[in-house]
Amino acid sequence: MLVIDTKLTPPDAETLAREASAGNEVWHVPALQYRPTGIRLDLSGCDAAFLGSPRAVELAKDVLKDFSGVIFTAGKKTAQYLLQKGIPVAAAGSENGAGKDFPQFLKIRNVQKVAWISAAQTAADLSQIAKENSIEIQHFPIYETSPAPVDEEKLRSLSHPVGWNFYSGKAVLALKRFIQKEDVVRLFGASAEAAFKSVELSR
Repeated sequence: MLVIDTKLTPPDAETLAREASAGNEVWHVPALQYRPTGIRLDLSGCDAAFLGSPRAVELAKDVLKDFSGVIFTAGKKTAQYLLQKGIPVAAAGSENGAGKDFPQFLKIRNVQKVAWISAAQTAADLSQIAKENSIEIQHFPIYETSPAPVDEEKLRSLSHPVGWNFYSGKAVLALKRFIQKEDVVRLFGASAEAAFKSVELSR
C-alpha cells in the first residue's frame, strides 16, 4: 500500500524501515509549511520551558542553550532533537495532549512559570493547563504554519486505498479533500484526532 507521510520533515529511517517491512511504499507530502514570527524570546522569569515541536527547537535553540530552567517537550522526537543540540531535557510527553502530561512533569520538577514555545496555533488549552496545575504559562508563538502547496492532480489520481500519516489537526484539514472512506488514516497527537473526528462528522 502507498503511505503518504504528511510531516513537515521527511520520514526518518525508523519509519521507512517499518513501512517497508509491511510492504508499503512511502511518499513524503508535507501538509504544512511554516515561517518564523520573529518574536523576541525572553525567558527571564521563567523556570521551565515547554517545546512543542522540532521546529520550535530549531528556532529557539540559541536561547535555550543559555536557559537555566528545566525543559519539557511534547514528545520523544522533540526531546531527541534538543539532545542532539546538546540541550538537556527533563521529560518528554506522550504526544496525546500536553494537558495529560503536565501533572507528571511537575512531579519531576515543581515549577511556577512555564515558557510555552510552539506554533502560534496550539490545540492545548493553556489557560486550563495553568489553572489545573497551579502554574503560570507564557506563550511564545515562535512560528506560524499554513497549508503547503501540493500536486493536486497527482493526489486526486491516486489509486485507493492509501495510508495517511497525520501529525496535527491543521495537517488533516489541509489535505482532507484527498482522503477517501476506504483509506487507512493514522493520527499522531490529540489535535490530529480531534480534527479527523470533525472531518468524519462533516461527511
